[in-house]
Amino acid sequence: MKKIIAVLSAVALLGLYACNNDINRVFDPGTPLVEFQPAVLNANSVGRTYPLISVTNSVTAGNTITTQLNLVGRQRATDLTVQVRPDIGTNATTALASSYTLSNGGTVVFAPNSSTAAMTISVGRATGATAPIANIVLLIDSTSTDYKPSRNYMRVGYSFRQ
Repeated sequence: MKKIIAVLSAVALLGLYACNNDINRVFDPGTPLVEFQPAVLNANSVGRTYPLISVTNSVTAGNTITTQLNLVGRQRATDLTVQVRPDIGTNATTALASSYTLSNGGTVVFAPNSSTAAMTISVGRATGATAPIANIVLLIDSTSTDYKPSRNYMRVGYSFRQ
């Protein structure tokens, strides 16, 4: 009987100490993480580690895509400048550089005390109704010491007619 009481007491104490009731605990990854919102919301494409989202453009009109970037971690009191570039790795960006334009050359600025920032991509008109489909895959630059790209959401792709 004493052994049963001792085991139950140990389990009860473990249960009490296992719960952390600190409601003021804040997720803080240390260095802030930056991620693409469309990558969070959309499932990865087959055979890729990121979503590939279709964009409409025609022979008469291009398109403007606005993509949101999220800051994960504590907000900052100063601007945070993030670089986004086309991923030119294997099977990534297949679009010609002349068929799209990144706003501000791929520079995105998070305003002070903000968790989101927007970036626009202008896609040109298609060269023909049956023009080949091309992809642009955007990648958050990982060389900065001010932030790190979120490992699972650092890429997002868009496909359109070239």
